Amino acid sequence: MTLTASIGVIGLLLSITPAWADDFSAEADFVTRAANGNIFAVAESRLAVDRARAPQVETFARRLVGDHLRAEAELQAAAEGSGATVPTTLDQEHQARLTALRGKSGVGFDKAYIADQLEVHSNALTLYGDYMLWGDYERLHTLAIKMIPITEAQLKDVQALAGD
Repeated sequence: MTLTASIGVIGLLLSITPAWADDFSAEADFVTRAANGNIFAVAESRLAVDRARAPQVETFARRLVGDHLRAEAELQAAAEGSGATVPTTLDQEHQARLTALRGKSGVGFDKAYIADQLEVHSNALTLYGDYMLWGDYERLHTLAIKMIPITEAQLKDVQALAGD
């Protein structure tokens, strides 16, 4: 092989490698963000089951615990083979938000919980929609498509609780 051909092959390999890294990065980012959303929704909802003042907030929280535990198990299965690791604990940002919610009670607790869930579900809907459009890993793509109507329904329910 000539020096020119060797340089050409090396250049080709270097130009392909970033695409592989970007693909892995996209899957890892999607899995991490989806898992953090699920873990956060479960943790806050478990707290809301015990502390919510309004019965409809408690009912919503009970449903979210089950929905997000199922979503987390489905994410774990869908991520297999993608190279992405599914987190099992909250990141620092979500942990701080959970800690702040623990400091609230009564109507203030309900309002803060609802505000957090509005944000979580709005962000999740965007995340799933983006991965549906641009994600490459088939199992995660299928999961994103499945989660869109579920997340839309949850967002609609929490918007009703918020009075939006």
